[in-house]
Amino acid sequence: MAFDYAKAYQQFIDEELAAASATAWMIPQAGKVRFAGGRDVEISTLTTSGLGNYNASKADGSAYPSGTVRNTWKTYPMAMDRGVKFSLDRMDPNDTGFIATAENVIREFARNALVKEQDAYRIYRIYALLEANAALKKTHIVSAALTKENAISTLSALLQAVCCDAEEAEGYVALVSQKNKTAFLEAASGTYHDVAFGCTVSINGVVYENTMMLDGLPCIFVPQARMKTAIAVQDGGGNSGGILPGEGAKDIAALVTHCETPLAVSRLDSIKQFGPEENQFFDGTSIQARYLYDLFVPENRIATAGAVVNP
Repeated sequence: MAFDYAKAYQQFIDEELAAASATAWMIPQAGKVRFAGGRDVEISTLTTSGLGNYNASKADGSAYPSGTVRNTWKTYPMAMDRGVKFSLDRMDPNDTGFIATAENVIREFARNALVKEQDAYRIYRIYALLEANAALKKTHIVSAALTKENAISTLSALLQAVCCDAEEAEGYVALVSQKNKTAFLEAASGTYHDVAFGCTVSINGVVYENTMMLDGLPCIFVPQARMKTAIAVQDGGGNSGGILPGEGAKDIAALVTHCETPLAVSRLDSIKQFGPEENQFFDGTSIQARYLYDLFVPENRIATAGAVVNP
């Protein structure tokens, strides 16, 4: 029976992303997104009509006004079509030995390169959608350098503005740049806000440790390099690949969004493995992977996000 490399590699990648990614909680639950083939995904939107007047005088079944329920699927293409090839020197042809080595390569790739790229892209994508909304960016993007004096008040005020506009008071998550952690630590004492550090929280089934809780808002600390207002996607030709800060990029100090708003989708589209005897280019094993991903926010959910950006 042939070994299913794609299935094994996908499992390795999923495990590492769940353990190291600050945005793994953005992956939607089963049934919300389905793959339509190629680079396309379909996203479900469930809507219902509102209340009408009840007529107690009618006994023919029409006392209740008719409501409607619609579940529509809209197709979106995944923008990020990425690939990589790893070359391994000749090794013991025994499958067990090969898998042990290949697993180490794939896991290191996932926990290092892939985690950084996907976190950076997802955070940037949410910010870009906010910035593109002429109405919301005036109140949902705050320009401020976080300090001991204003860190808590700035993040709290942003959350309040988002809650009011979105008409949802619970279920929010904040991503806070690691370099601003000190400002919150110094501000925590002597404030009337409830601030706690070193907390363990579960967000959409993903467990995070060493988080900050601010008045019940879970705050995940993220390296500043992954929180930028502009990104430059490297093509891997003559460079080390990945995503770097784009031209004129500013630091995102904090990003707030409802836990059900971002829909991060990804797929290991194909895996090709050529052993030393098949490989015509060098004496060793070649692993080629094509990885598709993107992040989507339904139009009616943009109001549930906000950001603090360094001036």
